[in-house]
Amino acid sequence: MELIDIKKIDLSPFQHRRHMNADKLRELASSISHDGLIEPVVLRRRNGRFELICGERRLRAVREYTDMRTILSRVIEASDLEARRMCAAENLQRENLSAIETIEMIVDLIDAELVGDDEYKLMGESAALRVKNLLSRLDSMRRSNNRGSYISKELVHLSRKFTGQVENIFKNLPNPLKWQSFYRNDLSILLETSMEVQDAAVNHNLNRSQVKALEGLKQASHDEFKRITVKGQGSSAAEISGLSASEIKDITDKAVRKMKIERPCCSVQGALPKEIAALKMKRLGFSKEKIASLLSINSKTVMSYIQKGKTANRVRKAVNAGMPVSQAAMGNRCPLPLAWSIGLEGKDDMERFRFLGWGLRTWDYWFYNDVDKRFGDDWPGRIPAQMIAHMLYYFTGQGELVMDPMAGGGVVPDTCLVMNRRCVSFDMEGDAGIRPEIERWYWDPDNMKWPLDMKTKPDFILFDPPYFSKKANEYHSDSIAGMSKKDYIRFFELFFTLACKNSKKETIMAIINADWRDFQGRPAREETWENSILIDDYISAMVKGGWKMTHMIQAPMSSERFNAGVVSAMQKKRILGVTCRYVLVARKRAEV
Repeated sequence: MELIDIKKIDLSPFQHRRHMNADKLRELASSISHDGLIEPVVLRRRNGRFELICGERRLRAVREYTDMRTILSRVIEASDLEARRMCAAENLQRENLSAIETIEMIVDLIDAELVGDDEYKLMGESAALRVKNLLSRLDSMRRSNNRGSYISKELVHLSRKFTGQVENIFKNLPNPLKWQSFYRNDLSILLETSMEVQDAAVNHNLNRSQVKALEGLKQASHDEFKRITVKGQGSSAAEISGLSASEIKDITDKAVRKMKIERPCCSVQGALPKEIAALKMKRLGFSKEKIASLLSINSKTVMSYIQKGKTANRVRKAVNAGMPVSQAAMGNRCPLPLAWSIGLEGKDDMERFRFLGWGLRTWDYWFYNDVDKRFGDDWPGRIPAQMIAHMLYYFTGQGELVMDPMAGGGVVPDTCLVMNRRCVSFDMEGDAGIRPEIERWYWDPDNMKWPLDMKTKPDFILFDPPYFSKKANEYHSDSIAGMSKKDYIRFFELFFTLACKNSKKETIMAIINADWRDFQGRPAREETWENSILIDDYISAMVKGGWKMTHMIQAPMSSERFNAGVVSAMQKKRILGVTCRYVLVARKRAEV
């Protein structure tokens, strides 16, 4: 043990605790002054000085609230990795950690244990993303095992290599838990919560339910969020820690109702600033004239926005300084896909996959349990951005033009942004304020027209239409999902023909769809083909329209939507459900 001058001690670079209660520090300082330091701080020598490993609260209390000039210390030899592990382990043993801090500390402990492995290190740009991608793959392996599904060699390898280590880490936590529970219930809170909410959650020591509710409030009304989280802001300011999750949700509901009355033409989250909208559209390949037209501003203003590029410069500077892209986006009120587009400048496709934490499948089987919520809006039939990225990787190059005829929640344009592809997209429910890059277009089966001029021909058409009948009540009343079987198939024949006529000979088409069968409540042997639309029907429509299929890639949907009770009933009644989904890739036939 040694007495070390407190002026010669630097704080740990591995300390992630954001909030230390000043009153508690004063109490600790008083105790140290009266009784002495019971437990020494732990230091290591660093560049002629000392660096703290464990004991930041004790050091801060002594520095800030006593006259002591030295502190009792234990000086050890420790590498960066060992110091990080010790710091994370000490933090997890503290009392009164907020939900966010607890999740962060577990992530940090896992990452500190595994980051020395090169394969693990490539799973993401940040500790949280690396942990998320590893646990996602281990969970995929577990689910596939339970279903008796095909398991890739990559997943088998990862499971054998990391499962034991991960289970051991979670078993040895101060409060042991299952990694599956942490992955499903906790990790998403950290990844999907804005920094403002995280800071409020730490400052007010909020639990998981309160954090989720508070994030919902911030998305609904930033003013209401500020009112209940910033002390002293108005006489009506409430102490957020005293509000239950239900009470926060009630405030959110009232804010939503109020905003719908006052601003019926805007979404709750508000329209994109035109400077940011112009930057986003420019990166998707829109001309300045087109941007000016869609945003109702003049071309000079568009050029001014693009040339100044204030938002892009701030995001670029933050990312280059090492800030995670999600934080750079949040801090600059920039859509996350646009921030990723800026952060990935100059990267090739494989580097983009690596930074985004997406594994690159090399076989014609692309399975994902979940969508990537960073890209695209919440939408019926929302698809994984990872799947779109695979299509772009294998069938397009950077800078090529992608067309999305039915863009829905915008997964395709968002993915094109992060993969550096140009994109034109259309949808009958487009919102020019929120999604200016998605143009309003109605595909009228009685008067089919092509939305692009004759000079603009796409390199790749990526078609993710609403499935027949499925979720029809969640789409617009004029959606093709509500058509009769005959009209639905006719629509595809008309679309494929029109697309062929307006494409280059090199244009590639990809359509995402699945079998639709009348299996609901009906034993497999009693199903009738008259009430089904199978992949064969889409291929037939494609051939009639002038296309030749070149690839059929399996991209199955998760079976998790069939819960245990449903599965049991299906087994008893011999009902065979549908999880198969396919990506059909085609080129124009040579004779067309």
